[in-house]
Amino acid sequence: MTHPLLPRCAARLRRLAHDKSGVAIVEFALSLPVLVGLTMVGAEAANMAYTSQKLGDIATLTADSISRIRLGLSNNDVTDALGGIKILGDNIDLRNRGRIIVSSIQPTLDNSGNVINQKIRWQRCSGALVQGSKYGTEGTTLGIDGIGPTGRKIAASKDSEMIFIEVYFTYKPLISSAFFGTPQMSAISAMSVRERTGDANNIRAEGTNSPCTTYAA
Repeated sequence: MTHPLLPRCAARLRRLAHDKSGVAIVEFALSLPVLVGLTMVGAEAANMAYTSQKLGDIATLTADSISRIRLGLSNNDVTDALGGIKILGDNIDLRNRGRIIVSSIQPTLDNSGNVINQKIRWQRCSGALVQGSKYGTEGTTLGIDGIGPTGRKIAASKDSEMIFIEVYFTYKPLISSAFFGTPQMSAISAMSVRERTGDANNIRAEGTNSPCTTYAA
C-alpha cells in the first residue's frame, strides 16, 4: 500500500526541478566576489594613472613657475614657488610621500663662445621623501648632451639657461597595496628661463633656502 504522502512529495519534487526562479540569485552570488575584485583592481589602476598624470602636471608647473621669474631670483623666490606647487599635490600627500628637485642647467662655453659642456649651476629641493637627483648634484658637469634619461637628454642653448625638474613619489594605494604594491613613481620636465641671462641666473642667498640636504614636508 502506497503511503499517502509519497504522491504529494513526488509532485513537489517535480515542481522544484522545474523551478528556476532562484537561478539568477545564485549566479549573482557566485559572480559577486569576482565582480567586486575586478572593480577594486580597476579603481586602483585608475588611481595610479591619475597620480602619474598629477606628477607630470606638477613637474611641468614647477619648471614653468621658476623659469618665469624675471631678471633675477633668490632662495625665497624658489621656496615660495615650491610652496605653491606643493599645495597642488596635497590631495596625494606629495609633501610627505614625494620629493621635488629643481636644477638650473647652464651651458659651458669655450673661448670662442661655443657650447662644450653642460653644468648644474644650482639645485634646490622640497619634500620629505629621501630621494636624491638621478642626474647629479649642484656643480655636476653633465656632458655636452645635457641632462635627462639616456636617449632623452636635453641641453641649455648657448644664450639661455634651463630649469630641469625631477618629481619622485611613493605611491599611496587607494584601496590596498595588495594589487600593485607601493611603487615609486616619477616625472621630469624642463623649460628655458625667460628674461634671465648670465649671472642673473645665479641664485641669491636672500630669504628661506630649500637645500637638498633637508628632507621635510
